[in-house]
Amino acid sequence: MALFLDKDEYFSMNAYVEAPGEQRIVLSGYLIDRRSDGTYIAPLIPELFYGANGSQLAGSWRQNFTQVGDQVVLSRGPGDNPKVPKNELYWRKVESKQEVQAPEKEKAIQATVVPQYLVVSLAVVGIIVGGLIIYKLLK
Repeated sequence: MALFLDKDEYFSMNAYVEAPGEQRIVLSGYLIDRRSDGTYIAPLIPELFYGANGSQLAGSWRQNFTQVGDQVVLSRGPGDNPKVPKNELYWRKVESKQEVQAPEKEKAIQATVVPQYLVVSLAVVGIIVGGLIIYKLLK
């Protein structure tokens, strides 16, 4: 599923944050620009959005949540124009409406929140399993 946003369309995502700390919220989808010579799309990048603290994301979907509770975790308000140089977006021309318009079931937002403790836990498990494999091979 992907999110399709017109170049000047606004967006807001609320979430209930259970614990403060660093987390990633990743959107997949496209920005759409209808020009005189056709329709162009570009993949969504973090710099197109503002985080929970109101500052523009830069280079990563990762942000630090300082408070818990229901809050806006990603936004792009009416009239907001995040400072993204046009050449940083990979624009490609699309020929048909089907390439631009997603079916209704695909217009939902795909978001992934990966808690920091899960990343650390998986790394520790990987190190232990890798160590056991090496131990068995050397034995």
